[in-house]
Amino acid sequence: MSRDALFLGGTKGLGLAMARIALVEGWQVTVAGRSPEACPIVADGKATGFRVDLEDGEPTTLSRAFDLIVWTAGAYQEGPIIGLTHGEIRAICRNHLEGPVSFLVPILQMNANLYRPVNLVVVASSSSYRVRLNEGLYGTNKAAKAQLARTLGQELPALIPGSCVLLANPGGMATPFWDGRDRDVSGFMNPDAVARCIWSEMNSQDVPFKEIHVVRQGDGTPKVEYGARIPE
Repeated sequence: MSRDALFLGGTKGLGLAMARIALVEGWQVTVAGRSPEACPIVADGKATGFRVDLEDGEPTTLSRAFDLIVWTAGAYQEGPIIGLTHGEIRAICRNHLEGPVSFLVPILQMNANLYRPVNLVVVASSSSYRVRLNEGLYGTNKAAKAQLARTLGQELPALIPGSCVLLANPGGMATPFWDGRDRDVSGFMNPDAVARCIWSEMNSQDVPFKEIHVVRQGDGTPKVEYGARIPE
């Protein structure tokens, strides 16, 4: 029986890095995003692409269950919150929460109907607990995403026995997320290395819920720490 994995926001960056690991380990991979055809592993025929725009207010969903769901999708905030337009505010909130939740809930319901356990990996950010200037709305949505993961860490195993949730809060990574922005990412972590950390924690998880933080060490390599963080 095949193992089916869904990567929401897996067309590039950390999501793509994790999807590549899944392929190596024999998973059947589906990558969902705004431009799945631009994803290298979809273009090469190694993974299936599914088009979804999380910001359009009425995202479509997949009518099937998955054994693994990795949720990495997100949108950045450009500048102070008082300078954001209504459209920018709506796009950020829809991309981080409304769109993904609307997309994922029917899939999780399908898993529940089939009594098929699901491993949900929610990738938030160190910005979910650390205050950063000009990232107020971004950090707020990341914090909400993290709190949702903590709640699902109790709900999903009860509703679908055998399910588990991993919440990962990584620090800054040198990904295409920063392309075109005035940010020096030379000291940021390698997304492939972060992906390996998260994947290893997922494979070794033996509890319904686990929260990890992937932090940058002095030499730029990632280190995993555990447990919830007090807001800084």
